[in-house]
Amino acid sequence: MKRSALAGLLICATLTTAHAFASNESDMCARNLQTLTSELANATKLDAATQSDATSKLQQAKSAYAAKNDRECVSLTQQALQSVQSHKNSQ
Repeated sequence: MKRSALAGLLICATLTTAHAFASNESDMCARNLQTLTSELANATKLDAATQSDATSKLQQAKSAYAAKNDRECVSLTQQALQSVQSHKNSQ
C-alpha cells in the first residue's frame, strides 16, 4: 500500500513538474521536436519501419509547429517518441 501511494505521489510530482516546465504547448512542442531529432540522430539500431514512421511524424510535427498547431505537434512528437522508446526497450 505504501509503495502504491509513493508511486502515485511520484507520478503526480513528475506530471506537475513537466507541466511547470512546459508552460504552454508551444514550448512542449519545441522541446519534443528537439528530443525526437536527437533520438533519431543517435538511434543506430532502429528498424526501417520505425525509423520511417518516426521521421514522417517528425516532418508532420514540424509542419504543424510552423502552422502554430501546437496541440497536433505535441501529439505527433509524443507518438513518435513512444514508438522509438518502445523499439529501443524491446532490444
